[in-house]
Formats: sequence, C-alpha cells, structure tokens
Amino acid sequence: MTEPARSSAPNPDRQERILDAVLHLLAHHGISGVSARAVAREAGVALGLVNYHFGDKVGLIRAALRRVEEQDLALVEPDPLKLPEDRLRAALRRVADPEFLTTEYLSLRLQLWALARANPEFAHLNTEAQARYRTMLAALIRGARPGLPKAEAARRATDIDVLQNGLWLTALLGLDQAAIRRTVRRSEEIAFA
Repeated sequence: MTEPARSSAPNPDRQERILDAVLHLLAHHGISGVSARAVAREAGVALGLVNYHFGDKVGLIRAALRRVEEQDLALVEPDPLKLPEDRLRAALRRVADPEFLTTEYLSLRLQLWALARANPEFAHLNTEAQARYRTMLAALIRGARPGLPKAEAARRATDIDVLQNGLWLTALLGLDQAAIRRTVRRSEEIAFA
C-alpha cells in the first residue's frame, strides 16, 4: 500500500486557524500573550507550522493588522445593488454592527492601535490601511454627493473615521446603544451635509 502524496501547498484552513489564534490572543492577553508557541497551542497546530506560515512574532502581528484592514475595507465595500446614497448609509451603519461592538473585537483594536504607536513598521501598516479606508469612504461620499469636491469628500471621510474610532473606543468602556445610534447619525450628517 502506497502512502498518499503530501502536498507542499499552503493549507489556507490552517493559516486561518493560526491567524484567528493570533487575534484571540491579542484581544485577551495583549502583545505579551502572543508567541509562536502560544499561537500554535491556541490554533491546535504544530509550532513549526506557525513559523512556516508567519515566520516570527512580527510576522504574526503584521498578518493580524492586515486581517483587520480587510475587515475595515469590507465595511466600505460598495454594494452594487444599492443606490449610491444607500451604499453610503449602509457603510456608515456597519461600524455599529454587533460583531464590531464585542469586548473581544474592541480590545483587539485597542491592542493593534497601541502596537502601531510603538512600532514603526506596524505604524506604517496601520497608516496605509487607514488611508485606504478613508479613500474608499471618500469615494462612497462622492458617489452619494457627485458635485462634492474630492478634497471635501476626503475631509469628511477623515472626520467620520475619527468619529467611528471614537465610537469603538468608548463602546469598549460601555457606551450605551442610544449614544451609538446618535454617533452613527452624526456620521451620516457629516457625509451628507
């Protein structure tokens, strides 16, 4: 009986489990809780796989930042089935979706912001991610308000981004639902003014 051929291709499921473990550990234990060994244990994979896919702790954090960027960009991904104004409203309201208001998610964001502040490489990744988010948000604003100058749409996108990040930070401290709704309405007022 012959043994099945082993594939040297990366296993996306394992990589996702590893990355999910990094995010979980960051949210619950901060940067000090992230080590290749802890990630391997949390993901239920061999230590060698963590090192193979992500290299070291910096690679793990880099991947976590990219994952959060993907989530952020998905917030402002335009729905082609909606009218431009509805696309913008939907994007602005997504930040208050329950999945983004959990203690675990908000703790993760806080950890990643702190890491970006402490490490130049992470700061660069974070800055670039924020720029892409704001660019996509500005495009949604201009789609809903076609006559708006590009610079004004960019300014509004920046103001909304600051407001949204403030919402997430204060939601971690126990911001009530009424305040969250008012903040979302305020972001709509900025966008549609």
